Amino acid sequence: MTPEMKLYSIEPRNRLFELFSILNRQNHPENKAIALREIDLSAVEAVRETLDRTSVRPSYTSFMVKAVATTLREMPRANRAAIEVPFFKRIYRFKSQDVTTAVERNDGGDAAVFVYTVRDAASKSLNEIDRELKGLSTTEADSDDPRLERWRRMRQGIRLAPFNWILSFVFWLHKNIPSLHLHNRGGAALISSPSKYGVDCIVADWPYPLGLSFGLIRERPWVAEGRLVVRKTTTITLAFDRRLITGAEASRFMNRLCTILETATFNQDSGSARSGGPE
Repeated sequence: MTPEMKLYSIEPRNRLFELFSILNRQNHPENKAIALREIDLSAVEAVRETLDRTSVRPSYTSFMVKAVATTLREMPRANRAAIEVPFFKRIYRFKSQDVTTAVERNDGGDAAVFVYTVRDAASKSLNEIDRELKGLSTTEADSDDPRLERWRRMRQGIRLAPFNWILSFVFWLHKNIPSLHLHNRGGAALISSPSKYGVDCIVADWPYPLGLSFGLIRERPWVAEGRLVVRKTTTITLAFDRRLITGAEASRFMNRLCTILETATFNQDSGSARSGGPE
């Protein structure tokens, strides 16, 4: 072995690396634009403290899922995806407000991300959403937990598909056939939460028409009514497909989402959100 060979090693074939390479090629970043905004989470903190005295305190991701679903219900033009078949390019609209979240798992040594979809999230309460999301990253993959069905199918597909062109074709079908998209990817929106890893902000786009991320939630200086105060804030990024919604529509979506999070109270009985701001 030459001295140069000792400086690095070649790892075995990694099918997860290949799988995510295929997904990223289908992302079409040339069609995406990204918006950012820092928001005050004082209202969210107040709701969490209130619920903590009566039940389990919902996670920040649960609030984000609820707010995104509420915004999709109010702005249905954002709740769409594209069929990208040659000679048959169409836009289809989802009828329910399904919101997908990215969940990191570490089964077998390699960290990987799978997606879980909260179905019809606009009609669910914060507690219902929170119960769905809790434990997804730590539940045993071989358990009979139905929430991990998609994760098990993904692992099985990696094992059974010997060639990447097969995976590419399967992912292409799941992207361009609406029923498969709904079943295997969820709706129009994906949420990732790098906040739990101490990242203030992440700017990225995802293989979804709408990709939202929120960063580290911590105390920062904030100007309120002309005074400098300390508030818990976070930065939200929204990556959107410019073919499906214009920049102005995406800005209105982002503004409404942030307004809901900054001023909303959540009705736990009906699952609806009440907030200030424009309807």
